[in-house]
Amino acid sequence: MRETDDLVGERQDADLMRHGRDEMNLAEFPIGLIADRSTDGIKTVVYQDKDETLTVTGSDLLGLPTALDIDVIIALIHLTKVKNNFADTTIHFTRYELMRILDWPDRGYYYDRLTESLNRWVGVTLVYKKAWWDNDTKTKGNRSFHILESATIIEQEQRRAMQARQIQIPYSTIRWSKEFFQSFQANNLKKLDLKLYYSLESAISKQLYRFLDKRFYNRPACSFDLKTLACEHIGISRNYELWRLKQKLQPAIDELVKVGFLKQADPANRFTRVGHKQWSVRFERNERTAPREETKEIRLSNVDVAEPSGLLHELISRGVSAAVAHQLLVEFPEERIRHQVGIVDWLIGQGSRKIRNPGAFLAKAIREDYAAPHGFASNGEPSVRPVRGTPERRVANTDDLSLKKRRSHDEAQKLRAFWDGLSQEERDRMDTEAILHAGPDILKQYEESRSKKGHLSEVLFRIAIREPYLKRKLGIVTESERGEGTESSETPEKATFNEK
Repeated sequence: MRETDDLVGERQDADLMRHGRDEMNLAEFPIGLIADRSTDGIKTVVYQDKDETLTVTGSDLLGLPTALDIDVIIALIHLTKVKNNFADTTIHFTRYELMRILDWPDRGYYYDRLTESLNRWVGVTLVYKKAWWDNDTKTKGNRSFHILESATIIEQEQRRAMQARQIQIPYSTIRWSKEFFQSFQANNLKKLDLKLYYSLESAISKQLYRFLDKRFYNRPACSFDLKTLACEHIGISRNYELWRLKQKLQPAIDELVKVGFLKQADPANRFTRVGHKQWSVRFERNERTAPREETKEIRLSNVDVAEPSGLLHELISRGVSAAVAHQLLVEFPEERIRHQVGIVDWLIGQGSRKIRNPGAFLAKAIREDYAAPHGFASNGEPSVRPVRGTPERRVANTDDLSLKKRRSHDEAQKLRAFWDGLSQEERDRMDTEAILHAGPDILKQYEESRSKKGHLSEVLFRIAIREPYLKRKLGIVTESERGEGTESSETPEKATFNEK
């Protein structure tokens, strides 16, 4: 049971990481050094392609951003997508959340390194000259700004002091600059497979991947001047000779071929001499990784619910498809849905011949808000008309219903006791981890419900995102698993938290 849940969680993590985002301007030129460490005394770096220029300037104290710092910005963009879908410039988080995305070890050095990176970005200035694409006006022009306007990091000592004084511990926060954040809201974004990105070993591979992933948007192959690509768009030193630039690029190309992003090519077809001391380099995208056009409507038959729970599970267990169940939860109040579930259960118990397809009938009843039939009590129990069928059938149905109610009650009690025993910080962290473990279809439904600014988004989050995650944490067996004869000998245990 626990091993299966772990595999489901890992699969959902992987699915979410494949749906990362990258800001299009940041993918065109490097926004820092591709080295792991900043060179002493160098506070400014310039990248230029024809008349387009990006100048990156660091602070006197912390200097220029490096490859690891660029990774942090990519993680922050993803976290903003997950947290508020680019609706707010400020995001609240724990460093542990960011380090999970970055896949950094949960150790003190990396917490310090992350804090340093966030502080560094506050002091970095980007100056685009004829190089900043404004997606609102569809023009390219000048723009200068800080990516991050501010960063507040809650350190371990401060956390302990606040705990000792029984003060609620606030989250760490970052605030994107308004100038930069406008590009998010103008949807100047592209999808980025974060699982692939963070799996790449070298900074050159990562920058090349992001740059080509942008350029491959509407074409299967691209060619570039070798020196311009290597020095201006990837960030390799201009002091290298052409043969050395090829030598520096080749391992990154090989890595992108190995992971299936680029097609294999002979060196003679990859690098072509086009003039005196001038070479071009050609790339062709592997068709397996070509971007697919996003469907505007949800494909109801392809929605995968790993472990439905609560009202969501009640709908699915009665024959409503997963996607339709999600839509019903978003569109209608919980009281209305439960009322109609009770009516349909009662009608089935009465042996009604009108219900040939219980799932379809229930969905229609919820949408049209059927009136309660004569003899139906508000608690869903028969009040006048007796249940049809043999005494054995009536007893079996009653016992089965009672058992399910007891199990549902016990599970709810167990979840409530666990939740009540958590601090606010632990609850917030659980919710964040639940989002990271939720499937992409459920997240899409949740984001759509949030955009309507109603209370239904909270209901959907609780029953479709939080509860399945908590059940996996506690090792609770669901009704669907009981139906398959699955048993668990695991005992519930409180999750551990590793924020430094």
